[in-house]
Amino acid sequence: MANMAMTMADLQKLGRTEDNVLLERTKARDIECGEVSGALYWSCDEVADFIQMLGFPQYRECFLRNKVDGRRLIWCDASHLPSLGITDFKHIMSIAKSIREILQIEKPYWNRSITLPYAEALGRYLEQRSVMGRRSDELDYVSYTTDTRDAKFQPVLTNQGVITWY
Repeated sequence: MANMAMTMADLQKLGRTEDNVLLERTKARDIECGEVSGALYWSCDEVADFIQMLGFPQYRECFLRNKVDGRRLIWCDASHLPSLGITDFKHIMSIAKSIREILQIEKPYWNRSITLPYAEALGRYLEQRSVMGRRSDELDYVSYTTDTRDAKFQPVLTNQGVITWY
C-alpha cells in the first residue's frame, strides 16, 4: 500500500511544474504587459478570500475543498459553479460576474457570430494557461498574441455530421 501512495504522490507531482523561477518570470511578464489580471496567479487561499470578500463566506470552503486556484478560477463560470456546491441562482450569477470582471473575461454573448473566434485573445490565452504543465507555465500573454496574431481562426474540424456517398 505504501508503494501505491508513493506512486500517487509522484503522479500528482507530474501535473504541475515546480519551477518557481519560471512561473515568477512568466507572472512578471504578464503583469508588466497590463492585459492579464494578477488573479490568474492566485493561490487557493487567495481565491477563497476573494469569494469571502464578495460577501459569500459560506462558499469559502467549497473553493478550498475543490482546490480552485487562479488557473482553475478561469473555468468557474455559471455552468460550473453548481458542481462546486453553489446552488443559489442569484449567488451563481453574482460570483460568475465577479470572476469575469476580475479576470477581465468578456461576457458570453448569445448572438456572437460563428465566423468570429469563440473568444477574444485574452480569453483564449487564459484557457491555455488553465492547463497545468511546463509549456503552459512558460507561456506569457505577449508571446501568445505574437504567435497567434496572423493565424486565421479555424474551428475544430470533426467528422460529425459528414455524409458519405457510396
